[in-house]
Amino acid sequence: MQDQDHSQVSTDLINLEDTSSKKTSVFVKYTEERLLLQKVISFLLLIPFCYSIIFIFKYILRYRIENAKLIRKKFQEIIREPSPLIICANHLTFIDSCLIIWALAPNYWYQFNYKYFSWNLPAGDFFGKKRRYRMIAFLTKCIFIHRDASPTHHNEILNICKRLLLKGEIITIFPEGKRSRSGRFDPSKMTYGVGKIIQSVPECRVLCIYVRGDKQETYSNYPLKNSNFYISMNIVTPKTALSGREGCSQIVTQIAKEIKSQEDKYFHSRRAGVINRNDIIQTHQQGTKDF
Repeated sequence: MQDQDHSQVSTDLINLEDTSSKKTSVFVKYTEERLLLQKVISFLLLIPFCYSIIFIFKYILRYRIENAKLIRKKFQEIIREPSPLIICANHLTFIDSCLIIWALAPNYWYQFNYKYFSWNLPAGDFFGKKRRYRMIAFLTKCIFIHRDASPTHHNEILNICKRLLLKGEIITIFPEGKRSRSGRFDPSKMTYGVGKIIQSVPECRVLCIYVRGDKQETYSNYPLKNSNFYISMNIVTPKTALSGREGCSQIVTQIAKEIKSQEDKYFHSRRAGVINRNDIIQTHQQGTKDF
């Protein structure tokens, strides 16, 4: 990324008028200095800010992560391998990335292992319009990417992701690019960004994650209260002998195949669970009649 003045953080924000909604969209110049400042401040506020969010999740919204201990144990095993790591997940709600961070490790652990608190790429053309979202993004290691911006902007953000990965940081990307309108993961909607990053980062691993609340039928802003979240995760290392767009296509196809497989397993297990419960009920009723 080219930047003529790295010393003036005050010039990092460029306001662009959105004529359709009459709200101001904010483009951010993510210099090395700004990213460092963002990381330091978010680290210092990790305990009060993130514990407040988890308190709301657990005790007000009554969210629960299924098999959280097993998920966290598996994540600890994954990060022992030093090669770069990208998280790719399905996307149904505004807070999917928050749920993933919460599921992978407790807040106190992130305090001592902050590089594993994932960076995220929310849509700047949506979240960048509201001050409260910009503040939350700043405090939670977020980098805005504007879906309607030029290829130059997209490449700048992807280069930032590359540099962060090479420093041992983790990036979370939703490769569909936006929340699924059908409520199902759609491999045909994959974007090429993650493929470009992986092509430029040798031996980059992808932690494919499928997350879904038990009350989630389609996409929504937030999950329903009292939701229990199923999370599955599996490591893939995409390979391709091709370069350019063809290589990106092969990489994202491998990622999409894994996430789709995780989704298929989720719905298969849920259907099987319903059948098993019905069988138990019928057996119990028959046994009662026989008795």
